Amino acid sequence: MWIPIDSGETLGQTGSEDGIILKDEEYKGLCRITLEQCPKYYAVTCGIYGLMFHTAFGQIDLYEKMKRDLQEFLEQDVTEDGAENFCEWFVKKY
Repeated sequence: MWIPIDSGETLGQTGSEDGIILKDEEYKGLCRITLEQCPKYYAVTCGIYGLMFHTAFGQIDLYEKMKRDLQEFLEQDVTEDGAENFCEWFVKKY
């Protein structure tokens, strides 16, 4: 289940890419994803705690796509190699 970071208190604040935070959620204490509206694009910053950190730029629908892929990965029981493969795939995709 995705829940708002700090009960939604981060919404409207300036994010790490200097945009306005529109969405900021955490999944089961394992992952965080943030959507920012920047002047000419949207920025999506995500991290799987202790494994990876990544920022992608594009349209607003990027957020839901990345969120879905992260959740699918986190719901699996994967090996260390599987986690590395996912991170490589995810960064190349986004």
